Amino acid sequence: MWSDVQEGEPSASWAELPENGWGALMGWAAGRDNLRRCPSSDAGRTVTGYIEDASGRTPFEEPFTAADREGVDDDIDMYLGDAGVPPRPRGFVWMIRVPDGSISPGAFLSDVDGAVLRAANSVTHPKQWLPVFTDVLRDFYARG
Repeated sequence: MWSDVQEGEPSASWAELPENGWGALMGWAAGRDNLRRCPSSDAGRTVTGYIEDASGRTPFEEPFTAADREGVDDDIDMYLGDAGVPPRPRGFVWMIRVPDGSISPGAFLSDVDGAVLRAANSVTHPKQWLPVFTDVLRDFYARG
């Protein structure tokens, strides 16, 4: 399914999915017709953090490297694998369609997150999350 997703540009009708397993699983559950992708670039991206030692915390900022990208993508692929979902093609930003009537892309993502968490009960494993995402997104798209 991933390779069949059309390319498109970000707009108010599309919300960029979080760059993690949760976002990838949401995209899979939304289905091909509710997904778009566009080539991504990490140029100019940075990583921030801190080093903690006996004298306290020292903040740092450094360039986001190819190794950082590989680590992020590997973690997403592992999460998807735990859910029984194939890995996504790499090198893309993934976006989900915002149904008509949603206030904003951010509000839509927040509403989906809330609905998934309310419907999940004691779900803890990615394989258990997939049907919850599927049901919640089906309801959102049926309304809008």
